[in-house]
Amino acid sequence: MSIFQKPPQTAPETAYQWLRNEVSKLPWDQEAFLSENAIAEATGLSRTPVREALLRLESTGLVRRMPHRGAYVPALTSADIENMMEVRQVIEEWAVRKVVASGFIGIGLDEILVEQEQHLDDPIAFIETDIRFHQSLLAAAGNQVFDEVYKAQRFKQLRMGVKAVRDGDGRSDHVLAEHRAIADAIRRADAEAAVAAIRTHLQSTLVALRAPYLHTLPNGTLG
Repeated sequence: MSIFQKPPQTAPETAYQWLRNEVSKLPWDQEAFLSENAIAEATGLSRTPVREALLRLESTGLVRRMPHRGAYVPALTSADIENMMEVRQVIEEWAVRKVVASGFIGIGLDEILVEQEQHLDDPIAFIETDIRFHQSLLAAAGNQVFDEVYKAQRFKQLRMGVKAVRDGDGRSDHVLAEHRAIADAIRRADAEAAVAAIRTHLQSTLVALRAPYLHTLPNGTLG
């Protein structure tokens, strides 16, 4: 056996990966309780690695532990959405400016867009590719701290994004068009156009994410 061969995945890691994927598919406005017994049965593992996986998920904020009730996946709130999108706008506008200034435009965005177009009928795969598009920008910008902050939010983004494209009429097509505008501006080395394209994309995403919470309040705020 080669010393470079990837070691087999441990039981706790298997349970963690399985749970993380399942939780990520849960629509962001829904909640769920998780049974250790049911998870162990579904994964073919014992309860011990399942319990370890749940503790890891709790540290990421995806899962909460409730006394006498077990693990709980909370619904995300309107405040979660607003905070997430505010962080994304700050980081991504900085990132496209940095990428254009560095002249590093060969970051594979067009290839990702081709793949994303192939997933128009698969919301989860579509949003996974969407996240990879934005992570490529962050990676190319070269700030590891920002990169880690962004990656830490990946699974909340997945929960939010899947709901938005499932419920939004033609939202996937709009996302592709907005991504192409970002990639085109970067290719032209036009920093201001790239920032404007990012801003347009994130604002339209925010509108789609806000939709379930919007009420006809006089001041237009979330209700």
